[in-house]
Amino acid sequence: MKTTQGARANLNGKIFEQMVIPIFKANSFEIFTEKELRKKPLTAVPLRYVIKNATYKTIYDETGKTEFVIVVGTRKTRIEVKYQSVAGSVDEKYPYMLMNAIYQYPEKEIIFIVDGGGYKPGARKWLQRSIENNWLNFREAEKNIKLMTITEFVSWFNNEFY
Repeated sequence: MKTTQGARANLNGKIFEQMVIPIFKANSFEIFTEKELRKKPLTAVPLRYVIKNATYKTIYDETGKTEFVIVVGTRKTRIEVKYQSVAGSVDEKYPYMLMNAIYQYPEKEIIFIVDGGGYKPGARKWLQRSIENNWLNFREAEKNIKLMTITEFVSWFNNEFY
């Protein structure tokens, strides 16, 4: 059965998201959905965990989801994962993603994992430059936004949470 390019891209993105989970587990993080967390007694929630498919209110005033929120005590880090191995439209979502991070994500620490090499050459450069140049003055809102590849994320995560 032949699949469409869009279906393959969606599958590749989901597989890429799943690549991050062993990194959390190897560092003794439990993984929960928001629904699973709501069912747990407060005393049963570990000090180190990850929320999978974490919701937020988008700039369009709708419910959106990012892949993960890492929680260690009071520290919360939102993780947005974008994978694009072939030409497509994922990179066109970068400004939307960055605006949500600046204006809508409740967390102050945000990591964008962007990988795959299929994005338009200028797209990742624009995102990196926008973060470096404090686009829309996000640092004044005390936001700490970083852009990483999966390899950079593994190194960062192990350094921060090992």
